[in-house]
Amino acid sequence: MSDRNLKETLVDLCKEHHLLSAKVMIALLAEQKRSFNKTSVYRALDQLLADGTLCKHFFENNEALYELRAHHHAHMVCESCGSITQSHCEYHQPSEIDAFVVSHHHLTFFGSCGKCVLKQKNRQ
Repeated sequence: MSDRNLKETLVDLCKEHHLLSAKVMIALLAEQKRSFNKTSVYRALDQLLADGTLCKHFFENNEALYELRAHHHAHMVCESCGSITQSHCEYHQPSEIDAFVVSHHHLTFFGSCGKCVLKQKNRQ
């Protein structure tokens, strides 16, 4: 698989799935019987980050997760079960803050998901 085709395939995976680790991407490529080199996958991810196509996040488990940068939303991370969901982002990004030019932002809320809140209420 050429580097260009690999990058296109990784972008397609990110369109299909919300957040993916490199390990999961490699597993999905293997399931699709795609010929690839693991080093090439990491190189392609770095290129997609550099050109602004993807964003990289680190949440609770310190594993890098990738998603499309163009899809603007907030993340909600459950501190009990580790689930990650997304919601519309209400934050209006300024173009500049104290002479710092803003290119994009990441907004993450940490707390408890509805399922974990319900479990806690049922235990009481």
